[in-house]
Amino acid sequence: MRKILTLMLIISMVAFVFTGCSSAKPTSESGGKNIKLNFATFWPSEDFQVADGHKAWVEEIKNRVEAETPHTIDIVLHPGGSLLGATEIYAGVSDGIADIGTTAPSYTPGVFPATSAFELPGLKNDNALVASLAIQEAFDTYEAIQKEYKDVKVMHFWATGPGDIISNKPINTLEDVKGMEIRVAGGSVPVIQALGGTPVSMSMSEAYLALDSGIVKGILGPTDILKGFKIAEVTKNVVKAPSLYNIVFVKVMNQKTWDSLPADVQKIFDEVNAEFVKKYGTLRAEHAIVGLQYAIEKHGMNVIELSPEEEKKWLDAISNVQDKWATDVSKNGVNGQDVLKKVRELDEKYSAQYGNEFK
Repeated sequence: MRKILTLMLIISMVAFVFTGCSSAKPTSESGGKNIKLNFATFWPSEDFQVADGHKAWVEEIKNRVEAETPHTIDIVLHPGGSLLGATEIYAGVSDGIADIGTTAPSYTPGVFPATSAFELPGLKNDNALVASLAIQEAFDTYEAIQKEYKDVKVMHFWATGPGDIISNKPINTLEDVKGMEIRVAGGSVPVIQALGGTPVSMSMSEAYLALDSGIVKGILGPTDILKGFKIAEVTKNVVKAPSLYNIVFVKVMNQKTWDSLPADVQKIFDEVNAEFVKKYGTLRAEHAIVGLQYAIEKHGMNVIELSPEEEKKWLDAISNVQDKWATDVSKNGVNGQDVLKKVRELDEKYSAQYGNEFK
C-alpha cells in the first residue's frame, strides 16, 4: 500500500511540474515569443492623445508584429497617471517600472537642456506638425540632443506647437499679465517671467484643480487642453499671444526591454515610430482647432486678439529669452549658441514646408 501511495505522489508531483511549465511557456505555438509590455502615460483616457494617438500606435504595432512575425504582443496602456505620474514617467521607464512611457522632458527641469531649446519663445513654430518634425530631426541628427536620452530607447518625439494664455480674467495688454500666477511646464518659466507674470510649474494633470481653486489664475498652453483636460470648465478667456510656447513630448522604452525584443519586432517598432511623428503632430494641430471651437461653442470662451502695437510689446518683452537661455546652458557644458542655430534652422525648414497647413 505504501509503495502505491508513494508512486501516486510521484506521479502527482510530475504532473504539477509539467502543468506549471506549460502556463509559463515563454514562446507561442508558432515558435515566436509572447511579448507583454506596460505603457504609462499621464494623459487621461478620454483625451485624443490616448484615444487617437497612443491606442492607434499600440494597435499598429500589434497588427504588424502578429501579421509579419511569429511573435505575439500585448501592450497594456495605463492612462491618467495610473501607473506613473507625469513627472515620474521618464525615470520610471528608465528604472523598469514601466516598459514604455510618454512624458514631457520639461517636466524634469534642467535634465534635458538641449531639448529645452525647442520650447523657447520667438520661433515661428507655426503648428504642431512643424514643431514635431523639427524636434524629431534634431534627435535623429544632432548629438547634443541624443546624449540626453542615453539611458532609454527613444521611440519618437512630437510637440504641441504654439500655445496661448488661457485665464479667468481677460488679458488685453502686457500690463494685465504683471504679477499674475500662470501655470507653466518647466521650459516656459522664463517666458512668463519676461512678461512680468509669476510662473508656477506643474504638470498638466494638476492644472485643472489649480485653476479651479485659484492657486493659479491662468495657464500657458495649447488650446487642445480646453477639451482634453477640461480646462474650458474653469477658465473664460484665451489671449492669442505671439510666439510664446511649445512643449516637447517623447515616447521612450526601457533599454533592457528593447534589447530583449527580437530583431524583427524591433524593426517594426522603428518603422511605426517613424510614421507616427507626423501622425501625432497632425493630431495635435487638428485638435488645437477643435479644442478652441469646443470652448467657444460649449462654454462661451472669449477669444482676445492683440493689436499689432500690443503684440510688438510682447515680442519686445521676450526678445532676450533665447540669448539668456544660451548663456545659462553654456555654463553647464552645452553649446547654447550652436543648439540655437540648429533649432532656428529646423524651425525655418519645416515652417516653409508645413507652416500654412491647418490655417
